[in-house]
Amino acid sequence: MVPAFAQVDVSAIQKLSNELPTFDQFKESDEEININRQDRKFIPPVRVIPLEEIMKSGTQMGSINAGVPVRNLQDNKNYKLTKQTFVRYFSYEDENGFKYIQNKDGTVSWRILSRFVEPIKEELALYVPPLKYTPAPNNIVRAEYDKKLSIPPEFTLLAGMVRGDFMQDLFNDSKARSGTSNQYGIHFFTQWKLPIKAGAVLHYEKALFKLSSGEQVIYSSPSFGPQFKTREFEIFDHPVRFQTQFRVSPFARASAESTTYKFNSADLLTSIERPIKNRWGEFVLGLYFQSQWLNLKDQSGSVNVEASNKTNKSLGLSFAQVFE
Repeated sequence: MVPAFAQVDVSAIQKLSNELPTFDQFKESDEEININRQDRKFIPPVRVIPLEEIMKSGTQMGSINAGVPVRNLQDNKNYKLTKQTFVRYFSYEDENGFKYIQNKDGTVSWRILSRFVEPIKEELALYVPPLKYTPAPNNIVRAEYDKKLSIPPEFTLLAGMVRGDFMQDLFNDSKARSGTSNQYGIHFFTQWKLPIKAGAVLHYEKALFKLSSGEQVIYSSPSFGPQFKTREFEIFDHPVRFQTQFRVSPFARASAESTTYKFNSADLLTSIERPIKNRWGEFVLGLYFQSQWLNLKDQSGSVNVEASNKTNKSLGLSFAQVFE
């Protein structure tokens, strides 16, 4: 039995330790350690995308702003665009982030960094090509004018019955209290968007009255003045509007077989109108009421007129065509 604390022969182990190299022979400096760590950094492989594969990826439209550089593949030089340009480019980009521009003949001779190309696919989707068009003539004449200030003409015809209280008083004949009236007018209106449209009117009125003696009285009056129309209102799903005009005439006259009277006249006419669109503008149907004041200024014989200053009143239909 050998004691546990007996001496062990380790000479062979000591000999092997002396033959092995020391740790100091392999110790790296701090600089060498940093260099080796950089060398051990993983760099993923990059796949080179050939031009043939890019040209098979399909094309789309894009926009390039002025001042952006593009590279020519033949001379490998950059050129800056002088204006905004719309191009067709291939969908795939190469491994360096370049888009390749397609020429009109299908070849490729230019490339550009992808960030400089703005796709315009959504903008092109908004464009709807015309289904039918007429080529513009070569000799185009342009005329600029303000449509809001245009004054389209309106030709009117009014026909109605007259209650001639003044005529009855003037001729002292009850039969002259009723008559017929025809009026012809030219109206002009502004086209502004205010609720009330202003305009002017030129009218000629001719009215006929009969006397108990069988004579016929012809009243005639050219007149002029301002007029106003409201905007259109919907009544029972139909557009209607209201009109009023005030006309004066220093040339009104009433002629019978035996005498002639001259007047200063003042006419106030109001009407309700129903416009109907047609190929020329508007055809207008209306119902009018007119009050007429006559001031006698000349006569060929004596008269006996009451001081109540009676009026002539008429009611009738109006027809008009507005040309726009």
